Formats: sequence, C-alpha cells, structure tokens
Amino acid sequence: MSRFEDVTEDVLNLVGYVRREWFPELVNAKMKILFDLKKRSSGGKLVLGRMQKTNDLLRHLTTEESDSDEGYDYIMYLDKLIYNNIEEEDKVRLIRHECRHCFMNIEANNPYSIIGHDIEDFQEEIILNAENISWASRCATIGMSLYDQD
Repeated sequence: MSRFEDVTEDVLNLVGYVRREWFPELVNAKMKILFDLKKRSSGGKLVLGRMQKTNDLLRHLTTEESDSDEGYDYIMYLDKLIYNNIEEEDKVRLIRHECRHCFMNIEANNPYSIIGHDIEDFQEEIILNAENISWASRCATIGMSLYDQD
C-alpha cells in the first residue's frame, strides 16, 4: 500500500480557489496535491499538511503528468484522515497556510522556493484567523483523536 494518494476533485477545486483568492503570484506555479495516508509529526506536533519544492528529479518524473516540460514546482501534502474530518473553513485555512510557504522570486533561475514561518505561524494568517486563532490546535486534537481510534 502506498503512503500517498491523489486528492479528489473537490480538494483540487478548493486549492484552486485559495490560490486565486489569496495567492495570485502562484497562479502559474504547477502544484501537485497529495493525501498523506500516514500519521506524521514534527517537533512533537501532528503535521496537518506540508509543502515541498520539487528538486530536479521530481520535476523530471512529473513532466508528463504536469503537462509541462518542467514538471511540478511544488507538492502539497495533506493528512487525509484529518482533512476529511475538519470543517470547510479549516480546510481553507490549512491550504492557505501551506501556500504561504511558497515564495516566488522572478529574478532567480528557478523562481520557486519554500519559506518558513515568520513566527510560529505566518503573520498574515494570524490576522486572517483572528476570530479563530486556535484552528490548527483544534484540527490537531481532532487528528490525534482519530489516530488514537485507529
């Protein structure tokens, strides 16, 4: 059994909406979205999602699927168990958070890169989520409960 699987059309549509709404600079970035089927943690915290910049090998291996001679620029991984059990608003927050890790520098040979958090989160996300600042903790709690049942 593979650790990863392709996301469903509704997830692709939601990622497309988030990119159009908040990240117009990424409109031309080629992004592969995958469900991660295995519990992942980092620094003692459950990982809800992660963003990866592709390397030369991944770009080469994804040229056919991406309909591009250059392959995908990014791969977004979403924990499937958690994603499928959180509210739509939190799905948007999670996708938006992962997209914040993408940075584009049009003057570079490869304009796409990954950036870390500017604080524990991104300042823009704290502002956008001011009415529900603990959304990620709530989703992680849901995820831990689901993994404990599993």
